[in-house]
Amino acid sequence: MSRGEKERRTSCQDRYKRAKIQQPQLGTGRRVLLYLAALAFSVLSLMQAGYSILPQPAGVMIYILAAGTLSGACAYLYRDLRYGAVKKLLDILKQKPLGARFLEDYKFRTILTTLLGFLLNVAYTIYNGVLGIVSASPWFITMAVYNGLLMVMRYQAVSTQRRISQMKDPEQIQKKQLAVLRTDGILLLVLNLALSGVVLLTIAKDAAKRYSDVIVITIAAYTFLKVTMAVINMVKVRSMNSPILTVIRNVGVANALVSILTLQTTMLASFQEGSSLDANLMNAITGLGVSILIAVIGIRMIYQASKKKGHGEP
Repeated sequence: MSRGEKERRTSCQDRYKRAKIQQPQLGTGRRVLLYLAALAFSVLSLMQAGYSILPQPAGVMIYILAAGTLSGACAYLYRDLRYGAVKKLLDILKQKPLGARFLEDYKFRTILTTLLGFLLNVAYTIYNGVLGIVSASPWFITMAVYNGLLMVMRYQAVSTQRRISQMKDPEQIQKKQLAVLRTDGILLLVLNLALSGVVLLTIAKDAAKRYSDVIVITIAAYTFLKVTMAVINMVKVRSMNSPILTVIRNVGVANALVSILTLQTTMLASFQEGSSLDANLMNAITGLGVSILIAVIGIRMIYQASKKKGHGEP
């Protein structure tokens, strides 16, 4: 590229930067007013859509104002979160040894977030148990036990990682990690047999019950969270040669699969009225798929543990 062409390109880029529209600067007070206006107009638009509280011309104006203020509020809120609260939080974390390690060490971050997720799993397990007892549902009682055992498996993996982090002998570290990988693989297979039996029992007796919308929404929110976390861990752990992280990832995937099956069973039982779908057939197909996938995960964990032990890989 000649010198003249480079100068013309640089000149064009400079003109583009000068012509580029910049987001107007707003003070804190004005941003707060924008957020409040967006909230108010959004509430009014929802009320107008549901109850037609205003004449049609005024309603259209409310919709326009809601769209405009909400768009602007989202743009400034993103900027405030990215360059304000989030940036300050990251700066504070980087100043602390524990915070810096959390941001830089993925293995440590995974272990710590697993401990935090442990509380969520405890709450959801208790929720399943109470729901199963109150509604006399064998399905939710079994899910409470199943999720509780998965929770114990994850806790065992995290506890082992904490212990081996103090060890110096690579051979002993490898032995402990592979033992957890193999043991949890066997437990997944055993739990999978119990899960398959409950699925068959539920289908054979047509025991699925109708539940309230709140229960369905709660299960859906938990399922969405577990699936999202499982996908993220699958992508990040894939390139790491860590048996402990593999256990945590695989148990998370099994938990997400069972949550999907629970959500489908609950939704079909609650919303199948007037539908031509065969709920038992759908549950049987999904249950079979989930059982096969969990069995593959368990077998693969046992195979990986045996293979690495035979080759002496850390």
